[in-house]
Amino acid sequence: MWVALSLGHIGDPRATDPLIEVLEHGHCWIRDEATWALGDIGDPRAVDPLIEALRDEDSNVRAAAAEALGKIGDPRAIDHLVDALGDEDADVRAAAAEALDMLGWQV
Repeated sequence: MWVALSLGHIGDPRATDPLIEVLEHGHCWIRDEATWALGDIGDPRAVDPLIEALRDEDSNVRAAAAEALGKIGDPRAIDHLVDALGDEDADVRAAAAEALDMLGWQV
């Protein structure tokens, strides 16, 4: 868990591909940490996998994915973040709204 966060704090884009692979891991807390790290790194290669993570079964992963997409700032995420405004979880909805604000989209 701490490894993923540390990689994110370092910000080295070489960690992007391994962290994307971690998004497939069975443990939700590992997926959650990988989404945070990908957002900290900011590599646009993570956008599509993070968009997929917006549909994760775990609400913490979905919220972290929304925040990561906001940090990366790629407009490809806008429609998916708008969809996340309808998520059943209030934290996911709030994270999606914040991410859209970071992308300059008015909620």
